[in-house]
Amino acid sequence: MSRGLDIQKAEAALKRAAYKAVHGTREERSGRVISSALISVKHDAASGDLQIRFVNGKTYRYSNVPPDVYEALLEAESKGAFFNAQIRDRYPYREA
Repeated sequence: MSRGLDIQKAEAALKRAAYKAVHGTREERSGRVISSALISVKHDAASGDLQIRFVNGKTYRYSNVPPDVYEALLEAESKGAFFNAQIRDRYPYREA
């Protein structure tokens, strides 16, 4: 299985992100999340970096996170539970 960049998927993700930036919910447009665990999330589709700021004030940058995982995080009913199940311990990270 190749881990190379799928140009069509990347283009589709960028189009979805651009649409949400203009037409999305206030949460989607601002990058701020309504969560008891997370304050904000930002995703760079080009690099795959996902930056998450937690309520404790710490910010972490997770590497190689696909756009669909970021979108699923934004849509999750429980952002903290989604983070623990789908992001934490699955992607390399560093404190930002």
